[in-house]
Amino acid sequence: MKKLLLFILIFFIFIISLYSLPIITFENEVHDFGDIKEESGPYERDFIFYNTGDEPLKITKVKAS
Repeated sequence: MKKLLLFILIFFIFIISLYSLPIITFENEVHDFGDIKEESGPYERDFIFYNTGDEPLKITKVKAS
């Protein structure tokens, strides 16, 4: 009986934790860069996003391709 109660408690804690997650939402999910000529110099583009979740959003390990 104690094992069952412990399992139920852990299950509910897990379910409750799923409802408070950071959620990243991008203003535009697709951008066509078109033809970019190297001699034109660097090209910059801002990607606007929002945290629409309930917890802080941490962005780590960003890599440029």
